[in-house]
Amino acid sequence: MTEIKQIICGMVNCYLVTGKEGSVLVDTGETGYEEKVLKECEHKNVRLLVLTHGHIDHIQNTAYLSGRLGIPVAMHKKDMELKQNQFAQPLTGRGIFGKALEAASKSKMRRNRIEDFEPEIFLKEGDTLERFGVRASVVELPGHTEGSIGLDVDGQAVIVGDALMHMVLPGLASIYWDKRKLRESGEKISGLGSRTIYFGHGKPVKNRRWV
Repeated sequence: MTEIKQIICGMVNCYLVTGKEGSVLVDTGETGYEEKVLKECEHKNVRLLVLTHGHIDHIQNTAYLSGRLGIPVAMHKKDMELKQNQFAQPLTGRGIFGKALEAASKSKMRRNRIEDFEPEIFLKEGDTLERFGVRASVVELPGHTEGSIGLDVDGQAVIVGDALMHMVLPGLASIYWDKRKLRESGEKISGLGSRTIYFGHGKPVKNRRWV
């Protein structure tokens, strides 16, 4: 059975996915939480760092953690531009909460820097992580960003990044690059059936119809 360990880093979740032959770290959190994440990785044979998307709160510790752990970084190629320029893809908030989150996110993007890193692996739909010791496959979930991805873990759970959020109530992300694609990704997650959903923000819930 594959284990998913939620690592709470303020408002953001990272995940350590552990199988029989190794572990994969999903996302890295922001500066200030790097040592917490690193400690969770001790003695876990972490072999890969997967980024669900390119926003600062998910990638800021990538250079540090990949270097300390000595592991490659994997992400979707379409989010590469974000690691250099967080404003390379437009970001729009939905509703009052979404507009507030949009403003807060853009302020953070302006004020903080990301230490540069170079992904060694570009992931796409259907890629598996079995060579890194984990039974999981990549699910493309564009909408929040162009290159957002998730992981379907052992047919039991989906780590969705920010395609869905659970900041107030669980639902589609409150901020997005493309609203139509976000809804399509929500439908795609729903179609995966009985799964536990692990969010980039908030507590896990059971899969449902996401609208």
